[in-house]
Amino acid sequence: MSKQPQQRIPDTLVQATDRDWLNWALAPVSGNSPLVSMELAETVKGVASKVRLAVRFENDPERVHHFCLKAFLDMPEGSESAGKTALREADFYQKIAPQLAVRVPACPVVISDHERFKCIMVMEDIIANGGRFCDALQPFTVEQVRASLEQVARLHAASHLLADNPWIDTGTDWMKRVEMFPQDWLQGQLRDGRGGDLPGYVLDAESLIGAVAAMTAHSGVGRQTLLHGDCHIANFYMTAAGPGLADWQLIRRGSWAIDVAYHINSVLPPQIAEREERSLVQHYLEAVGRHGGQPPDSDTAWEDYCRALPYGFYLWAITQFVERSRIHRNFQGLGAAIVRNNSYDRLGLRGKA
Repeated sequence: MSKQPQQRIPDTLVQATDRDWLNWALAPVSGNSPLVSMELAETVKGVASKVRLAVRFENDPERVHHFCLKAFLDMPEGSESAGKTALREADFYQKIAPQLAVRVPACPVVISDHERFKCIMVMEDIIANGGRFCDALQPFTVEQVRASLEQVARLHAASHLLADNPWIDTGTDWMKRVEMFPQDWLQGQLRDGRGGDLPGYVLDAESLIGAVAAMTAHSGVGRQTLLHGDCHIANFYMTAAGPGLADWQLIRRGSWAIDVAYHINSVLPPQIAEREERSLVQHYLEAVGRHGGQPPDSDTAWEDYCRALPYGFYLWAITQFVERSRIHRNFQGLGAAIVRNNSYDRLGLRGKA
């Protein structure tokens, strides 16, 4: 349910937890009943803030309602790029999520202002409802990956939704704009220790930029699907019913392989991914068919998968504000996949140590 921004959308945590503002924001779920209590359970600071609340309403004071407010709060002036990212996720919950068979967090209220690049989402509190968010330091089992790929396949099978949503742009276009992350800066990132024992050519910025350009060209050739765009392990959560997928700020269109290659190699240790990746790709293809999509044939799919690996690797090359052990885990897992699958060679580049 969306609300028009009749009141100012909060810029700060203090504003977002103001009782008068919450009364207005939560009116669609409370039946306009005022709050009688509000407890702040947790505030998770990240690129976007997540504020977990436990509230009671006057019309049912014995029942505790658990919500999670998600917004870009306490950001510096002029953070329009952050606002646009937030609006992309808000648009997903309003325009796409109701039409999907994918397990995603319930989002009963979205308040957005596209002119000011501001929004806030009132979501279910996954943790209070018994779920848990996943962590790069606790890899999936192979069976859990099969279950998570079922969710990804359901998303990709809904690519007919792209026709009515032109605001969803191509997944890799932004990566071609080298001015966003200049080569010298990128080289510093690649050589800051996150690469471990990866060979030198994989840690060369010029080679990675070339791989991203070649991957972008390749991914735009085949059938385009609806992509999550950031399928690493921490954007999945586990419930009694199975895995769900959160954090939709990077929703895009593009090759299915971008999500799948990224996902498999961020949720499994490299040695297990090496052993299981072919069967997992096949499992994904069969799942897309079961859910009404049109998967490519197995040989084409394997080539697509191997060529898509630089996508997630690039994302973790530019990542800064995440705990280092998690950066290293994701970056090295994706780098190892590039090496063993000869991704640069497949993209027409020559890898050299």
